Amino acid sequence: MFLESSARYIRAKHVHFNLLNYKDNNNVLSNFPLLQHQWQIVEGFKVQISQRSRERLFDQTINLGICAYADALAAIAIVDELEPKQVLTLFVESRKSIMSQKLSACCRDANADSSEVISVFCYVLKIIQITVCQVGELFLQVLTDMPLFYKTILDTPPASQLFGGVPNPDEEVKLWNLFKDKLESDMVFLGRDFISKTCSDWLRNCGKEITSKISGRYLIDVVGSGYELSLAEKLIRETMDSKHVLEGSLEWLKSVFGSEIELPWKRTHELVLGEESDIWADIFEDAFVQRMKGLIDLKFDGLSGDVDVAQSVRSIAKLPDDRTDSEDYLKRLQVGGGVWFIKPNGKMLGSVPGSKLHHSQDNDLLSCLSTYFGPEVSRIKDAVDNCCQKVLEDLLSFLESPNAPRRLRDLAPYVQNKCYESLSTILIQLKNELDHLYSDLKDEKKDDASSLSPAILVERSLFIGRLLFAFQKHARHISVILGSPRSWASEVLTAVTTLSPIGSKHIRVASGSQMTDSPGKKMLDSSRKQTSLVMNALYGVDDKSSPQLEDLRQTTQDLSVRAYNLWITWVSDELSNIFSRNLKQDDALSSTAPVRGWEETVVKQQEQSSEGQSEMKISLPSMPSLYVTSFLCYACEEIHRVGGHVIDKPILQNFATRLFDKVVAIYEALLSTEEVRGSQMSEKGVLQVLFDLKFAADVLSGGSYNANEDLSEILSLRSPLRRKQKTQQSNTVIGERTKPLVNQLSQRLDPIDWLTYEPYLWENERQAYLRHAVLFGFFVQLNRMHMDAVQKLPTNSESNIMRCSVVPRFKYLPISAPALSVRNSARTSVSASTDDVYSRNSWKSYTSDEISRNTDVDEDSSLGVAAPFLKSFMQVGSRFGESTLRLGSMLTDGQVGRFGDILPAQAAGLLSSFTTARSDY
Repeated sequence: MFLESSARYIRAKHVHFNLLNYKDNNNVLSNFPLLQHQWQIVEGFKVQISQRSRERLFDQTINLGICAYADALAAIAIVDELEPKQVLTLFVESRKSIMSQKLSACCRDANADSSEVISVFCYVLKIIQITVCQVGELFLQVLTDMPLFYKTILDTPPASQLFGGVPNPDEEVKLWNLFKDKLESDMVFLGRDFISKTCSDWLRNCGKEITSKISGRYLIDVVGSGYELSLAEKLIRETMDSKHVLEGSLEWLKSVFGSEIELPWKRTHELVLGEESDIWADIFEDAFVQRMKGLIDLKFDGLSGDVDVAQSVRSIAKLPDDRTDSEDYLKRLQVGGGVWFIKPNGKMLGSVPGSKLHHSQDNDLLSCLSTYFGPEVSRIKDAVDNCCQKVLEDLLSFLESPNAPRRLRDLAPYVQNKCYESLSTILIQLKNELDHLYSDLKDEKKDDASSLSPAILVERSLFIGRLLFAFQKHARHISVILGSPRSWASEVLTAVTTLSPIGSKHIRVASGSQMTDSPGKKMLDSSRKQTSLVMNALYGVDDKSSPQLEDLRQTTQDLSVRAYNLWITWVSDELSNIFSRNLKQDDALSSTAPVRGWEETVVKQQEQSSEGQSEMKISLPSMPSLYVTSFLCYACEEIHRVGGHVIDKPILQNFATRLFDKVVAIYEALLSTEEVRGSQMSEKGVLQVLFDLKFAADVLSGGSYNANEDLSEILSLRSPLRRKQKTQQSNTVIGERTKPLVNQLSQRLDPIDWLTYEPYLWENERQAYLRHAVLFGFFVQLNRMHMDAVQKLPTNSESNIMRCSVVPRFKYLPISAPALSVRNSARTSVSASTDDVYSRNSWKSYTSDEISRNTDVDEDSSLGVAAPFLKSFMQVGSRFGESTLRLGSMLTDGQVGRFGDILPAQAAGLLSSFTTARSDY
């Protein structure tokens, strides 16, 4: 249509030229005065033809075929006298203008969401593909076929048809033939290289425009997650591989290649552009990777707005008139036993098939942890962990691509650096707050009226300690991100199998287009393939963690120890003040009569004149002083209050070290005062002080006595040999610290008396240590001592421990102690009494010969209905009972295992097969 109009215009131009320039027609203008006016009207048709033809190039009507564009291009080339190179440039630039208009319209729409942006990307990609394919069909000569543009513009009717009814058309025919000759000479075929270069440059410019700022913003910034980026990539790739996009050029491709084309865009790309390149990599890959980095930055930057640890720490404050006194602070009792002994929220279900017991226990543990952390620590911990989790899930979703290995190499270090920077910022804030707390605590010691209460400062430091512990142990995704990318594989299945609501919306967008619903269906069907792509990429990298992980762990550990050290410093100072005051007020140290907690010990001596032995009774302390016990109890209660079950071992060791140093300093000051004022301490007072000093030193012997020792060395003590060497080293340091005090105190006693008292005094101290092992378990677990000692019950009248007979462990089973039998009707007693058992030096002397093997079961005993059933098992039960007691007689305290931390050695016989030899402590 437009080509015919342009031909008519050319003919009219030729006629007008002949009328004005023919020699016999000099008076034409005078004879036809309207000719000039009419020609101006005809001349206006040229502009209209050119404009309408260009408008046709912008028309993207679906039913408009390539012949219409060839007609419009031919008309423009004729009326505007353009060369083929100019026509090609005009064609591709018109398509670029269409894309620019579509992109600008989407950017101006403030309500455009990610689904609309993805649709625009797919639409623009279709324009690019169609344009490249149509360039090939219009301008590229393949085999012997003439390109469509040349065929259209050169296929004009002969002059005889145009001027057949005109009288004397010789001049018109001559001009028309000249026009055709010139047109054919101008319409030279474009070379393949020129077409390829032009299309490549145009494609590159289109890619820059798609991914550059439009109206002040990037269009891809509307996509708000890695999952949406992955979904956009899937839809874009589906568009590239779809046959429907190039449906109008399939016949041309078939004629070129001689058969049906499975991948039309790939073939078109090779034919027109002449290279094997990926349009996704040329246009979208870098933009999508940069957007993913932007999303990572956005989430971690948002974390800094959600988490203000400095403000959270400073929010722990009270009014000046509500200060907490140090002794009131220490005397607070934890009603209910603390968070570790609260009543579970859920029902405890039985262990039956389909039971949710394990899930209920997990919920109870999480509930306990939340109670221990408190709402603010839990909020900060959850915010950090959830941020890391979302970033990781987004990244894993984005890795669902054929370009996963390349993306992983680029994004894995990036996300690790951002995570490390964000957490380092939080740790720096916590470090600054700790500096302020230490400074404020020093100011409080100077009685600064404007300073905060020390109890508030301690609570703030404990808040920081709990927060750091939460980061270390319960913010799982921190270590996952900073760990080896291979560890991310555990997160892949969750990330790729969960289809968000956005996904279904995007599928509906795709189904409304010419791509039908195949992209959505294929996306769901290809989840397994995408998972394998991600897994292959993850397992293709080196299996090593980021060096920043260890640095972050060490920094967190150091800050945690420093946070608890402030609590340790203040609590130990306050406890030592109370301990020192009570020690100075202890009148019993100057008493010459036996005091509370002493017992008599029988000492057998060999007479020189006869072969017999004489007995001598001496009175020695068997219990530590009340203020010593109170001192250690308060310390253990404080440990329990701040979470003794979760505090790291180095912190407990530091606490034990600090308390031990305070005890030694207090007794050194006491002896110095005694020397200055003269000796006011009696012999019994000296013995009690020796007992108390040794007892406190043993309980606190698990401290860390090497200030330069780092956590790595502590964690490296795995083997029993190394642990034993460490224990021996600690005991040696304790002995060296207490030896001067012991020597100084023992010099106040008669040397002969001291030689007599010493072994029995230390034996009493060992017995007291074993009796208090459970009470002071937080300290005892650090360094278990006197494991070879046999625990005895105290014989003094002040003890409330009652003697009980040995009872069966299982009342209704034949396995018990003592052995059961039904051979005799009368019950026989055990030859060795309970008192004899507790007074023996070793369980090894408690043999089966001292136990009657004829112990019977009374028919009327409490066994009830179980007695007749047991008769048939009594003979076997007797043997098992004897074996159980023999095993109990051989087990020592150390062989009981972890139960040894809370049970005496004599309980080993009751543990039977449930005890196993361990050497963890």
